[in-house]
Amino acid sequence: MHPAATVLLLREQPAGLEVLMMRRASAVAFMGGMWVFPGGRLDPADSSPGALARARADRAMQQAVQLKTPRGESLDPATAIGLHVAACREAFEEAGVLLAVQSSGAPADPAQVERLRSRRADITADASALARMLEDEDLRLDVDQLVYWSHWITPSLEPKRFDTRFFVAPVPPGQDASADLSELTEHAWINVAGVAQAIERGEIKVVPPTLLTLEDLAESHARHGGLAEMLGAERGRATPPVMPKIDVHPGSVSVVMPWDPGYGSVAGEGCSMGADYPRHFTARRSTVTVNMKRDVRQ
Repeated sequence: MHPAATVLLLREQPAGLEVLMMRRASAVAFMGGMWVFPGGRLDPADSSPGALARARADRAMQQAVQLKTPRGESLDPATAIGLHVAACREAFEEAGVLLAVQSSGAPADPAQVERLRSRRADITADASALARMLEDEDLRLDVDQLVYWSHWITPSLEPKRFDTRFFVAPVPPGQDASADLSELTEHAWINVAGVAQAIERGEIKVVPPTLLTLEDLAESHARHGGLAEMLGAERGRATPPVMPKIDVHPGSVSVVMPWDPGYGSVAGEGCSMGADYPRHFTARRSTVTVNMKRDVRQ
């Protein structure tokens, strides 16, 4: 199982909260054609002394205690902060958004970020190139902006599995996205309040963890009344690991969440703490069914 990090980049617009999503190329083996958030595997370079030295991580160090293994043990600090670094690295590689600050603490200049986008391919090829770029430019990753949102683990039935930490962060002032077109075909800022309807209409395709995360995000934003208020209130939220199970039926597949009453009867490795899930999970649907003939998520 591969440790990984995903980041939900957010911005507030007159029509409501928007999240950046990217569409993976159909030919890509893993989640081809799906709309996803920027993210990927934790690289050893993300937890290296060079990378950690280039991360502004005062609040992130306090948040790091929330990051646990699937068994509930605490991660070592370098790995915990490294997952924050990985989220920032993937945001820059895949979306061209650099979550960084200058030595003064001011956000990175958008013109500087635009110039640095030419180095994205180098970082994709060698993750350690990120720390070198930051040192060259006298920048530090602003991992303190990341709010740890959730912890999803790929079902045991899948051949390719990830242990993924989801973070949320506001997009820095003056920056917009630019998709890396090697594995991604397009990007879009999606209004979270209407995304469920867009999915139901078949306009975008997502995997169940993405669907439930979008629903959670929309509800949280509506409850707190604004992006800044939401981020402040949700820092420190409960983040138990979620490992869905896959129940195969003739013509369809059901993805069953740990808070579903029938979760224990579905074969496969799973979580053992279903009764302890907080409301931002249990308020979500507990089963997502995919009709294999029509590829409709319900």
